[in-house]
Amino acid sequence: MRFERRLRTRPAWALVAAGTLWLLGLPALAGAAADSPAAVVESLHAGLTEVASESLDLEQRYERLLPLIERTHDLPYIAELTIRRQWRDLSETDRRRFVTAFERLSVMTYASRFAGVAPGAFEEYGLADPGSDSSGRVEVRSAIVRADGSKVSLDYLLHETAEGWRIVNILADQVSDLALKRAEYQRILETGTIEDLIAAIDAQTAALE
Repeated sequence: MRFERRLRTRPAWALVAAGTLWLLGLPALAGAAADSPAAVVESLHAGLTEVASESLDLEQRYERLLPLIERTHDLPYIAELTIRRQWRDLSETDRRRFVTAFERLSVMTYASRFAGVAPGAFEEYGLADPGSDSSGRVEVRSAIVRADGSKVSLDYLLHETAEGWRIVNILADQVSDLALKRAEYQRILETGTIEDLIAAIDAQTAALE
């Protein structure tokens, strides 16, 4: 049984999420997420840039980015994909503990790596040609300009949920973040347990703090 992450109807909290994010100074993602994959990516970039412009410490950036990342990414689904082979054998308690650790690392990574992103650093190119892909996933192509003027391509893969479009993978210069995490986590689980994996993820999070 998969970790329960989707609802058939939008819950009540989703209806107030846009107002909450507006009060926090972040883009109103509830509507954006439902509009289009490109709107989700644009909202992510706008939120990262907005938070980076403020004088905040790491934990404050984490708190400000948490609702943004949760509403633009399908983090529970991504977490499941990283350990797909072992997922079905985990207890519901271990699944939730793993997803919680994975989500904190994901948001903390954004808070740490995008602390200095400047206005105009993100470039959005729009949707990639879907071709014959029948998976229902959509790719949005973009890039980020480094301080030295060089560019890193950022291609986002999204799928549609009951709450709107959500990011499920990011390719930086064609390197899949999901593939890297899957390989890393599988190496740990080959000789260790879910406890070892959660401890490793917590250690990575602590190193960013």
